[in-house]
Amino acid sequence: MKFTNHIIIFATIFTGFYVDGLISATNPRAYYPGLENVPYLIESCIGLLIFCYWVYAMPEKLHSSSAFIYGGLIDLCFGNSLGFHMMFFVFISYVIHVYVFRFRLFSYLQLIIFFAGTAIFYVACKYLVFSPSNYSYLLLICSFGFNAFIWLPIYFGMRSFRRSFF
Repeated sequence: MKFTNHIIIFATIFTGFYVDGLISATNPRAYYPGLENVPYLIESCIGLLIFCYWVYAMPEKLHSSSAFIYGGLIDLCFGNSLGFHMMFFVFISYVIHVYVFRFRLFSYLQLIIFFAGTAIFYVACKYLVFSPSNYSYLLLICSFGFNAFIWLPIYFGMRSFRRSFF
């Protein structure tokens, strides 16, 4: 695959993580005085879902080394601890590569459940590693619903983007 294609893929993943940051920055608890004790209920994983789409759509072109590099760049760009996204992207890339031909037989509902579950696994690992005091099962359930809801628009949007540029 050409280097410009990798730049385009990384730009879409970066944009997804940037939108995740914007969504988490617009926290309604900070603006309404009565909500400061309410736990944060939704964690979006748009960047991770975009990465999962790319690995699912082009498994022969995106390997574990690409996932390692993309994860490292995301860690560097967003100031996260170096290695968390690298490890997670390589793990998710491996799982998708092993089962990609079985996923092709899945219905859209089964894909929604798998990729929303992947996003929830990411959220659970992130909260257990970085802020275990804020870990909440209600956060995981609400985030599962939100990520399941946004998977199909991400899937079809990225699919039309891929068909027009690749």
